[in-house]
Amino acid sequence: MIRVATWNMKQAVAPKKPLPELWEWMESEIDPDVIVLTEARVPKDGLPEGWTAIWTPGGIGPRRTWGTIIAARDIELKEAKFKRNPERKKDYIHPHPATLHTADIVIDGETWATIVGAYGFMTDSKNGWDAALGIINECVDLLDSGNERVILAGDFNLWPEDILPVVENNLEMVDIMGLVEDLPELKDAVGGSRIWTHKNGNSPNAKRQELDFIFATDELADEVVAAWN
Repeated sequence: MIRVATWNMKQAVAPKKPLPELWEWMESEIDPDVIVLTEARVPKDGLPEGWTAIWTPGGIGPRRTWGTIIAARDIELKEAKFKRNPERKKDYIHPHPATLHTADIVIDGETWATIVGAYGFMTDSKNGWDAALGIINECVDLLDSGNERVILAGDFNLWPEDILPVVENNLEMVDIMGLVEDLPELKDAVGGSRIWTHKNGNSPNAKRQELDFIFATDELADEVVAAWN
């Protein structure tokens, strides 16, 4: 059984806790086998023992030294190889550097699944739409390469009512977080939120929002035995 998770480490704006402490919390409380970390950094001393990861050192750039990290504990990760923009379209949009990585999850020498770790990097519109097409293009190319065991996970900076139709209609992937049962009602939710993965501010009246998602192709979705927030 493989436990897959996604978590925003909030290194983009005013980080509040030391990186080693965050990694320790993630390891003990989330306890993942594979995890997509967004707005994330690796500790200065390197990855904790037992972990391997794929990320861009230095992050997005000088003012944004954070990015997306795909990390695994006691499991091998390999950068996925497949043709991107095979038709060489001039208007093709690539994902923003350091905000998306695609990796093969290798178990006993065989690729168990390929995971796309994505972050909806906001530039002009102040929401994840700026990054959505690049993320979708990466997934389309991966799926067109013949890979039928694909996971897409991360923080998309989009509400469920926006991102779900895009992924379900364009990629035909299953919303794994939507499989969670018996969640308490989220009152005054934004954008059809079902799971409160983010609180927009520190005030008592700050809205709870759902920005983080995990999707999977049908074959993998059929193997899911539990989903939780």
